[in-house]
Amino acid sequence: MNRPQHLSDDELIGLLYGLGDGEGHLTHCSECGERWSEMHKALGMARAESSTATEISGRRLAIQRQQILERVEQPDSISLGWRWVPVATAASLLAAAMFFHERPAVPKHSPAASAAVNAEADAQLFTDVYSMEQDVEPKAAAPIRALFQETALEEERQ
Repeated sequence: MNRPQHLSDDELIGLLYGLGDGEGHLTHCSECGERWSEMHKALGMARAESSTATEISGRRLAIQRQQILERVEQPDSISLGWRWVPVATAASLLAAAMFFHERPAVPKHSPAASAAVNAEADAQLFTDVYSMEQDVEPKAAAPIRALFQETALEEERQ
């Protein structure tokens, strides 16, 4: 006995919104037809409840309008005080920055003495650069050269 499968709730909801091909099954299956009619009735009741407009009296709207106009016409005294807070904060930060700002120190030695020290440092730098330029072999190659020299000495001894 081959019994047809019933439609799931998701398939019935899809049919409510016009999706799917289960309408043929609804005509043959009484159980799915009952579930379909219950869902259809529940959806219709939900739509009816959501579509009812809430009535607001004209008196209530007039009171709301009057309250809004009163607020617009009379600025709040507290908001006027808060208007100056950012300005005062910026001014105080600027004053603190000026107070804690370090001024450059006056050089303690004369320019002639510093020129002499710079000349000595420059002379030493030039000497070092010249000696590095005159050396053809890089410093990293010195250990390798030592290996070849040791091998050459061993061959001469034999």
